[in-house]
Amino acid sequence: MKNSIIRISTVLLLSIPFLSCEADDPSTPAPNVCDNAQIYSLSTSDPYTGLTDLNSNGADETLAWTATGTIVTGGLGVAINNSSTSTYNFDNESYHYYNYQSKEFININSNATFNNVVLTGDLINWKYNGITYLSALGKSYIIGVNITGTPSPIGTIGLFEVLNINTGTVAMTPIMTISGYSVSSGMEVLFLQLISVATDHNDMVYVISGNDIFSFDLTSGTSLFATPLPGAIYEYYGLEYNDNWGKLMAIQYSYSGPSLFIVEIDTISLNVSSSSPNLNTDIPTFVPDYYSTTLSCDEDTYFISTRSANIDTDFYTVDISFGVSMIASAAITNSTITGNYYFGLESNGNN
Repeated sequence: MKNSIIRISTVLLLSIPFLSCEADDPSTPAPNVCDNAQIYSLSTSDPYTGLTDLNSNGADETLAWTATGTIVTGGLGVAINNSSTSTYNFDNESYHYYNYQSKEFININSNATFNNVVLTGDLINWKYNGITYLSALGKSYIIGVNITGTPSPIGTIGLFEVLNINTGTVAMTPIMTISGYSVSSGMEVLFLQLISVATDHNDMVYVISGNDIFSFDLTSGTSLFATPLPGAIYEYYGLEYNDNWGKLMAIQYSYSGPSLFIVEIDTISLNVSSSSPNLNTDIPTFVPDYYSTTLSCDEDTYFISTRSANIDTDFYTVDISFGVSMIASAAITNSTITGNYYFGLESNGNN
């Protein structure tokens, strides 16, 4: 198949390597990563059919973007939506994105080698989306939903280890499943398209899809699910774990109104513990099908990218240093890039 071929293109290197933030001399201790805080992304001028080059980009935390290379010449040939499905491995200084539509991992390594590889796993019984890297375990994981009833009931949510992200190899069976919950029949694809994943970097993986949130505890082997606001018309996007608070945060969005809140979510109860005012007038162009988020290196800033008019990208920078309840218009700045859709935002200081 066309998409099963690894496609590597010429790398356009900057004077500072795309993913490097450490000293070149191995005898020199590596600096604090926040001394060279970076944001990474992918971009395309055709997010709807994916028929133009897929490029990589780097910026400092002012979001002054510089193109760093062409990863897939001619593009993936599929839509680039539901695009908050990336992770950053700060141990290896590598960036990874999973495209649900083409079932491909996009990998950018610290030595500036790029590849895109099709996921290999149990593609008959499971569909996958949403990746994260846990630094304490040195492993990456992806979420799967059973679609056949074999070997698990239809709608089972599983956490799968990515055995080798550079070859796309995923374990054939999940290491954990969500107990007592299954995705409604016929909704498996939508569940995966809405997914957003976060981690505490140690042993917890958190997943949001629609108005439900889930947790996997890799130490105890236990899982939990909750609906933060039962019966409400909200959906949740842009899940991140904030080490400063020991809490999760996400966008709480409703098409009705519309309304957009940035909320804090307790990691134990999985319920909303604090909320911003309605920020819809400050973040008016948020598009749930075309967005991504990340935190700054010090985790005091929340970055949002979203497709705006046609194929332009709006970036929103939100000061969260005083907590979500204190977010006001003055805490939000925005900028726009025309002619390209930027997605898969990741900071080199967290994943």
